[in-house]
Amino acid sequence: MEIVTIDGPTSSGKNSVGFLLSQKLGYQYIDTGMIYRVGTYLVLTSNTALNDVAAIVNIFKSLNLRFQTDESELRIFNEDVDLTGFLHNQDVTQNVPIVAAIKEVREITKVVQRRLGESQNTVMTGRDIGSEIFPEAKYKFFLTAKVEIRAKRRFDQLIKINPTTSYETVLDDMIKRDKVDTEREVSPLRIPEGAIVIDNSNLNVEQSVEEALKHINA
Repeated sequence: MEIVTIDGPTSSGKNSVGFLLSQKLGYQYIDTGMIYRVGTYLVLTSNTALNDVAAIVNIFKSLNLRFQTDESELRIFNEDVDLTGFLHNQDVTQNVPIVAAIKEVREITKVVQRRLGESQNTVMTGRDIGSEIFPEAKYKFFLTAKVEIRAKRRFDQLIKINPTTSYETVLDDMIKRDKVDTEREVSPLRIPEGAIVIDNSNLNVEQSVEEALKHINA
């Protein structure tokens, strides 16, 4: 079983690169961030308090997830309900770092991620895949880009959904998210040992994938 891990901060291109790389390799693709977003979405829609750790943990324990890949995107289902379209709502995006920082949540999710990854050859993206979930993976990558560029990428996505979105707000939110991700006590965002760092500030998705394939094929 072969695992390719791709870690990196918000809007570093992990998902686009991971999806295309998985297609070129013929592997399944798992975006672990979607698992945390599904859980957070269910926490919010059930009006569960963000400081009610026991209730949040129970929601994650009860997840019944299924990933589905078509030619253009990855979709995630819980109890056979497609939740993909709700996962980048502003409320989910703002609160997922809080939920994902809960130790018990990460322990539950870790088991789910390993089970999914061990089922077949996999490209898996996230923030702690190469450092915590599959540290033994043969191929580990860390994607990054300047925060201003990452904020512009996210802004370009959000402006299509909400025309009142401002770049300054997106940039500020991203700086805060980076701080939370790198400073949290449980599984902080970091470059995994032995990982290849790809700064794609000036690379598009195809170029980033080609860079990764150079190392894999070598």
